[in-house]
Amino acid sequence: MKRSAPPVIFTDDCWIFTAQAGVTAADLKAKVVDGYAGTGGALWWSTGDHEVYLYETEIGEIFGADSDALDPTSPSFVHSATPGIESQLAANLRQLIADSGGPLTALSDLCRNAGIPFFPRVRVNSHYVIDPAHPGYGSFRRENPELLIGRPGEIFPENSVQWGIRSGLDFAHAAVRDHVYRIACETFERFDVDGVELDFMRHSAFFRMEESLANAYLMTDLVARIKARLNEVSAKRGKRLQLAVRVPPTLADSKRIGLDVAHWIRAGLVDIAVVGGGFISFETPVDEFVRAAADTPCLIYGCIEATRHMDRHFLRALALRWLTDGADGIYLYNFFSMAPEWNRQTATEFSDLATLKKLDKRYEISPTLPFSPTEGHSAAFRHAHPSTQLPVPLPADADLGPTLTIRVSDEIHEVTGSLALRLQNLAPDDRLEVRLNSHALSWDRAQVNFDGWMRQQVATLFWANYPTYPQEQKMEGISAEYAIDDSILVQGVNEIEVQLKSNHRANQTTLTGVELSIAHAKS
Repeated sequence: MKRSAPPVIFTDDCWIFTAQAGVTAADLKAKVVDGYAGTGGALWWSTGDHEVYLYETEIGEIFGADSDALDPTSPSFVHSATPGIESQLAANLRQLIADSGGPLTALSDLCRNAGIPFFPRVRVNSHYVIDPAHPGYGSFRRENPELLIGRPGEIFPENSVQWGIRSGLDFAHAAVRDHVYRIACETFERFDVDGVELDFMRHSAFFRMEESLANAYLMTDLVARIKARLNEVSAKRGKRLQLAVRVPPTLADSKRIGLDVAHWIRAGLVDIAVVGGGFISFETPVDEFVRAAADTPCLIYGCIEATRHMDRHFLRALALRWLTDGADGIYLYNFFSMAPEWNRQTATEFSDLATLKKLDKRYEISPTLPFSPTEGHSAAFRHAHPSTQLPVPLPADADLGPTLTIRVSDEIHEVTGSLALRLQNLAPDDRLEVRLNSHALSWDRAQVNFDGWMRQQVATLFWANYPTYPQEQKMEGISAEYAIDDSILVQGVNEIEVQLKSNHRANQTTLTGVELSIAHAKS
């Protein structure tokens, strides 16, 4: 029996600590909690990175506890464009602890009064690559280098995944698992919350690569221990608390890196599973998680990442796909500084499936992002993601080109739209032969722009500004757009064939993006 689920889970990485100085509980209410009131959504709040915590912990290390180590002129380890932000973070945290007990104390009270479900978010294994001497790195790792994925003195090939994830904790060690257990339990033992999230996407590497699959049972044991303690606290309070996990975008990739999510769901160890990091949303098979959770009470949410998708047309397409596939709701990551009216509209659209079906949308084939292994989080994302259809080279001398698929969830009735191809290194006298569901699209009728295209993106320095709104940004590359209608579209899988006709050989032409827009007839 499925429990009632909020249509949207809104997450927050403590943006207000970076946006202003002198944060008070009143600021948390006015600028955070009130923005979600009346949406029907939940608020999940991040507790920190690198075992350095942004809440009133009595177990872990509080960020900025050693204020003398903070250099106000040095670049932040995460927010490199905002030097000195660590000093402000630390000051805000100290003030909130002194004035109102701390952020989790204040937020749990504020959310309860507003009727908003509230979860702390525990990042299981953050490993941004920063100087171990930096106060954001944390004494737990600094004092126990033998507990890291990369052993002291061990050398990996530079730019390899192993090199990129070397600074993460190795959960093969009981000391690591015990620390995360204590922190996760503290967030629901001490505070009046509705559950806790274990965020396995920050960051998705937990063992040495060659040991990950074999060690999956160790992570299952950790999740089971946290769930057992959660159930004990639930019984004492007479209130059912929930355990949520955010995991890689496929069940297979999750298990490969040591997370047996399918077993967690079947065994009743998790109440909510959030699928993916939102980087390849349109290629994320949320439906396979839905099938894994069939006949279980586990709720399934698809994750959208603001730095990948901010345009409402994309958001609607993702929501419709996942909700019609059986997902229980949508999880929004990095949208935390959006204005209240944006939150309300989003929750409204995602809550009414009948209305959502009639709204204009834009589907895409998600390209593999350049997950650079030179940074820990990027290497971990690369480690946990499957291959995707794009980008793909278009050889000039090939008799065939790639056949790509894009799935449309809209009913194809009285709709128009467009098919947009995004390319690199296309010459002005090149031509493309394109077929959509075996129907040839005329190159002579295509709108070709060699000067890029516009796309709504996340605002610059969004984490330090409130409110933020989507911004039009010019994208570099070449765009070819075709007008299409419902005579050649299908609900479900659409096939796109692309072949390059060119006399040029100097540069490799690459297809980097495919977008399919749907416009419904207005009644």
